Amino acid sequence: MPPISLNRRRFLGCSAASLALSPGALAPPTAGGGPDHPVRVGLIGVGNRGTNLLRSLLELPGTVVPVVCDPEPRHRARGQGIVEKARGQRPEAVEDPRRLIERNDLDAVIAAVPCDLHESIAGDAVRAGKHVYAEKPLALTIAGCDRLIAESAKAPGVVVHVGFQRRSNPRFQDGVGRIRNGELGALIEARGSWTSSNGPLTGHDGWLGRRDRSGDFMVEQAVHIWDVLNWLHGGPPVRASGWGLRGLFEREQPGRDVTDHYAVDLAWADGFRASFSQSYVAPADDNFTGSHLRVLGVEGGLDFGSGALTFRDRRKARQTIHPGSQNDTRLALEAFLAAVRAETPTPPPISLAEARAATLTGLLVRKAVDEARLVTIDEITGRSTPA
Repeated sequence: MPPISLNRRRFLGCSAASLALSPGALAPPTAGGGPDHPVRVGLIGVGNRGTNLLRSLLELPGTVVPVVCDPEPRHRARGQGIVEKARGQRPEAVEDPRRLIERNDLDAVIAAVPCDLHESIAGDAVRAGKHVYAEKPLALTIAGCDRLIAESAKAPGVVVHVGFQRRSNPRFQDGVGRIRNGELGALIEARGSWTSSNGPLTGHDGWLGRRDRSGDFMVEQAVHIWDVLNWLHGGPPVRASGWGLRGLFEREQPGRDVTDHYAVDLAWADGFRASFSQSYVAPADDNFTGSHLRVLGVEGGLDFGSGALTFRDRRKARQTIHPGSQNDTRLALEAFLAAVRAETPTPPPISLAEARAATLTGLLVRKAVDEARLVTIDEITGRSTPA
């Protein structure tokens, strides 16, 4: 008999059903016994991102992966094979995330699932007393972010990290610190792009091409960019304007409703501006593809892609901060495991409030692009602006 596949409706149902679980019936995490204590981790989602996380996790000492979970049989088998090759022992595999979360032999959960499942699975893990590393965005709505933040507040001993790995990247840490310390002088603008010839990007079962599942690229992917901008400026922008195009891959994926090409201009209250474009319809040519994020101030500029820090005063030598590629996924997981092992709570690379602000910015951008007009942050939060 072929394996029973777990479709989205059933996957959601399993996750929702776990809300009825009694946290008191489950064993609490036990990985607080010091730096040498093995951390027992279950992985939910063995797609592209989940596989990357799993491989990075297995490079780190003191970790055990007893079980992997995915609705797709071949993904489960892939996860089992990766763990077996790295550690010599084949983990169990389950298709229902509830079966993983309720296990007593796990300290922590790593979840790399479609965005519409982020809130439910992370919330279930927290309620079950499991430390959780959840992929970004925190949730697809502000209300969802607020619910997760409230759940985390009820369980102060449970570590919750969100996968904004740039927060663990030394180039971004150092670069943002220098900018905030005034090395570039008063900030003028930031310019960024994320362009690819690999469209249409669909995800397993087409979830990346569906706005109800992904939140669109402004919320699912570019949320990394919004977080860096918010990080260096201390908070989200106050307004945005933009434009975009859908239906560019109708022949390849009928019914696709995400925005495969868009541009946006963001503005902060003090006059700082940022422009950003994202596209999956670029030709396969290095002149059109790639990503960058550059920040300009009156005293100089920083290119986050290369780490080049250049000053207007030519007597100051150009610098390259933290050159070379940075495995920030591994660094983010190291920070998570260190927090799980810590005797007392340690601050995460990004707070849940900051992760919420990134979602808020993504929703602002999405509305501005959808409606091709200037949209204020108050329209997203529902606050009214005093007359």
